[in-house]
Amino acid sequence: MKNIRLYYLTSINLILLTALLGTDTLADSTKVIVRKPSESQMSTFKKLKDYQYGTEQVNYVDTWWRRFLRELFDWFSERFSGVGNPDMWKTFAYFFVAVVIVFIILKLMGVDFDGLFKKKSKYNIPYQTIQENIHQIDFNDAIAEAVLQKNYRLAVRLYYLKALKELNDAGLIHWQINKTNQSYVYELQSSKLNTSFNQVTRQFEYTWYGDFPIDEAHFIEIRDSFLTFSNQIN
Repeated sequence: MKNIRLYYLTSINLILLTALLGTDTLADSTKVIVRKPSESQMSTFKKLKDYQYGTEQVNYVDTWWRRFLRELFDWFSERFSGVGNPDMWKTFAYFFVAVVIVFIILKLMGVDFDGLFKKKSKYNIPYQTIQENIHQIDFNDAIAEAVLQKNYRLAVRLYYLKALKELNDAGLIHWQINKTNQSYVYELQSSKLNTSFNQVTRQFEYTWYGDFPIDEAHFIEIRDSFLTFSNQIN
């Protein structure tokens, strides 16, 4: 009886195992059919916009501006190869171009770059450059007017121009418009007036070009130096 039961259990197990193996065998042996679209179908799909990934054509125009930027970048790359990285020099090249463009635009707009960095004088002075004709100025009246208005800087300038006229009239220098102060110093280097002229020239340049306001006491001191120099000429 015991053997019969064992026989039946073994038989049932074999039947179940066979059923399972049979199912797997059928699944593994199923034929896979690969379906490939025809050429006409592929041609149709390619024409559909939804299937055109990254194939959109962009009209590229090689303008003079693009050529300029490309040549500028190549110029930087050739001269600074091995220094930094290409992206850095490319960025620098674009920055350089941007600065040049801004500069050109500002110049066309009439922006005064000198005025941006120089201290603007608070004095409204008619003698801005040494371009005056010293033979057309009434120095006594002009100096008196400047002193009356307490415009001591202008008065010092007029004293210096007057000294140049006296030197020219005495034949000690050759005066010309736009000639520099140092040119006159050079002409007097062998003269006994050399030391005194150097002194009044320094006082004039310090007062005028230094743009330092001077008070009455300082002006009187400078004026006396010019009067002494004038007496030495005459």
